[in-house]
Amino acid sequence: MDTSYRLNLDLEINSEDMQSLQDAFCKSNDMYVMCIGKTHGQITSFSGNKPEEDFVDREFPSELRREIMDSFVDGTAENIVERFGKEDYFMYRGVAIRGTNGEFLGVWLCFGINRDLIPEELQMPQAIRLTTLEAFDKSILLIETLTKYYFAEKIKIQALKNQLLRERDAEHDIKYKLKKNEIMTDILRFMESENSFSKISEDILRDAGKYLECTNSALLQISENDTSVDMILEWCSNEEAALKDKFQQVPRMDLPFMNGKPYTISSDAALPEAFEIFFIKYGIKAAIFLPININDAAAMYLCFFVMENDRKWSVDDLRFANDIKRILQTVLVKKITTNSLASSYNALEVILKNAGYGVVVADINEKHVLYKNDTFNQMFDNEIDKTAIKELVFDEKSVKPELNGYYAKGSGKWFDISINSINWVDGRLVRMITFYDTTDLRLYQKKVEQQAKVDSLTGLFNRQTCEKDISLEYHISKKLGERFALLMIDLDDFANVNSGMGYKVGDELLEYVAHSINDISQINGKCYRVGGDEFVVIVTHDNMSHFDYIIKRITNLFANPWTLEGVEYNCSMSMGCVKVDEGFDEAADIFTCLNIAVHSAKNNGKNRLEYYDDKSKAIKEEKAKLEQSLREAVGDNCSQFEVYFQPIMEFVNGIPLCHGAEALVRWNSKEYGLVTPEGFISEAENLRLMDSIGSFVITEAIKSCKHWNDFGFPEYGVGINLSPYQLSQKDILETIKSVIKKTDINPANITFEVTEPVSTEDVSWMVKILTAIRELGCKIALDDYGKAGSSLMNIRVMPIDIIKIDKSLTADMDTDKFSAAFIKAISELAKSVDLTVCASGVEVEKQVEEITQFSVNLAQGYYFDRPLSKAEFEDKYL
Repeated sequence: MDTSYRLNLDLEINSEDMQSLQDAFCKSNDMYVMCIGKTHGQITSFSGNKPEEDFVDREFPSELRREIMDSFVDGTAENIVERFGKEDYFMYRGVAIRGTNGEFLGVWLCFGINRDLIPEELQMPQAIRLTTLEAFDKSILLIETLTKYYFAEKIKIQALKNQLLRERDAEHDIKYKLKKNEIMTDILRFMESENSFSKISEDILRDAGKYLECTNSALLQISENDTSVDMILEWCSNEEAALKDKFQQVPRMDLPFMNGKPYTISSDAALPEAFEIFFIKYGIKAAIFLPININDAAAMYLCFFVMENDRKWSVDDLRFANDIKRILQTVLVKKITTNSLASSYNALEVILKNAGYGVVVADINEKHVLYKNDTFNQMFDNEIDKTAIKELVFDEKSVKPELNGYYAKGSGKWFDISINSINWVDGRLVRMITFYDTTDLRLYQKKVEQQAKVDSLTGLFNRQTCEKDISLEYHISKKLGERFALLMIDLDDFANVNSGMGYKVGDELLEYVAHSINDISQINGKCYRVGGDEFVVIVTHDNMSHFDYIIKRITNLFANPWTLEGVEYNCSMSMGCVKVDEGFDEAADIFTCLNIAVHSAKNNGKNRLEYYDDKSKAIKEEKAKLEQSLREAVGDNCSQFEVYFQPIMEFVNGIPLCHGAEALVRWNSKEYGLVTPEGFISEAENLRLMDSIGSFVITEAIKSCKHWNDFGFPEYGVGINLSPYQLSQKDILETIKSVIKKTDINPANITFEVTEPVSTEDVSWMVKILTAIRELGCKIALDDYGKAGSSLMNIRVMPIDIIKIDKSLTADMDTDKFSAAFIKAISELAKSVDLTVCASGVEVEKQVEEITQFSVNLAQGYYFDRPLSKAEFEDKYL
């Protein structure tokens, strides 16, 4: 059953999703809600039992519902409408669903019963939901807020999908034209072949049938007495589908298309009875029938059959088929008439006149153009291009069959050119040149390439481009015997800007900082965004005389508050510096040294500049040793890595019972012993090793959970951490899909834990990939929530199921009123939107007592158990 509803051109929703949201909301807020579309009518059904539904239908009549719907109009700011009934204890509200331009799309009809005002004698169903006026109004405001964001995000995602589809369609269209032009060029050569009509037609039927992806292509010939039909030639994709033997001496009256008219019949067409009988008899699902005329009478029929799958013919399919018909007709006429010259030229003109590519035919010996089609004339309609193309056409040195990337200066367009020698209609050898306009394809490719190099938020070049430019500058400077420098700017406590001021301000600040640094004239555009709040500046060898000035200018930028739309924001930065000279053996070392310098600035109090020095060199050497060991460990099929499991407890009637575990990777290093993630994850990401380690953890964790489920604990789940780096990898979704398929695990027992994004740019792509993971049936947990930089917006927009409270808040809640109040507030909010809360870092009994007073469902920490090896976990909890 199709459960999708399109509320407008930009917004398609799934009623099952809406129903699930509604059911959870009604249950947690003790009220009744129903979604009605402006054009589609009822989208969700009643959330409650039959007696409740009958009661609400009686007390919330259809006339009142219609009155509420009619109160909303397009383009206004009014989103909530209140109406009154006969009794003051019944509460009626409508909450509008609007599109991007404020157009009214539908409404949430809301009904509540005020427990403070209902009379004792009122007869109501036993399970009826009761609330208060205050709680009801708060719920209405929450519906308004959630609706705004839910549908805004839906529209945004749909717009992105539409854009992607348009780009794909454009790319497909270009590929289709190139393929068609290639096939038509080959087929046109057959026109002047000295082979027999049968041989030429066989070749044409083969190429045309393959191009149209038909089961069969064939020529039918009408007998001399005009009473029967034979299939004289056939190409088929497989021998089992051959029709030729069946199509001999077929009575013409049995073929309903044999009336001199063309037919294009798709699989979804409503067939007249005669056609239906014919299609069933020969197992045909779709077909094209085109008469080939001689002296204005049908002598043959060109047929294309599809017999295996349903097919809907496109306009381009029909144009191509008609072109093939004209070619076959020309070949046939030429073979039976002495006037082959005129007939061939006329056919060429009809076929090529409006082709989507330019064609010119020239006799280069006589320096004379024999033919050019309208498309060619339109492509080169200015004197600059006409002169250049004339030279190209008659250039005897142009012997290459293809010339890709020809630029026409007059029109500013790009072309791919195909040059062929053919026999002209009068028999002489001539040159045919075909011009394919590839301008749109090149612009599209350039756009894709640009997106791969540039940070979309700030417009600066990204980390990938930065690393290439560092390598280039390294080799240039080394060759010249010069030195250059790198600066890394890391904004201090930037996450607090997002949490305190919102992502919009955070993004604007990032853009402002980026442009302010990049606008320093001596930087010359060598500023890059390499991370969420990290920027790198390359001071090239020819700008080293301005090195101190550049540092001073950057430092001064952060000496005063940043002003955005009249409001001042304080934001300091830590800066690391590396001066690159002969002491560096390779370019790859430089970025590592730069990271060491900026981390030193961070660790030494922030808001300062640190240079890479001798002390840093010692750190670098140790880091290099660690990285080498890490490479070897990953290269050894990750055999040195081990997945540990820390139990996650669920409170059942106040008693903590094992609910599953969080998977935590450990590196059992030969040199360093047992290393926790803090000791190697960042290095693994920098070395591009996290793909392998991450895949190993995902596989081992899911295999373990499947084992637990199969052996008596089907409710056990496993939590797996995914870093932003892992989420950004193109194959992460396929990796997860593959492991789920191989293990045959219930995906609902897998929870992927992610931390909050840095910017709205990150939110967008994280929502996209997490939604895709969630659609596999897995759960998503927002980890470390409450840490510096946390935002309520992330709970609203991210597709999450669980909120994991950061351990810093859990640790302080018995001494810090704010921490306790925060956990209580988040747990109540989570309950109202049907989310689960897990308290991390529970270490003492007092904390257990505190969290059980709140709506906290799960807990994890050393109070219950430490991370255990797989064997230890299974011995203890299985």
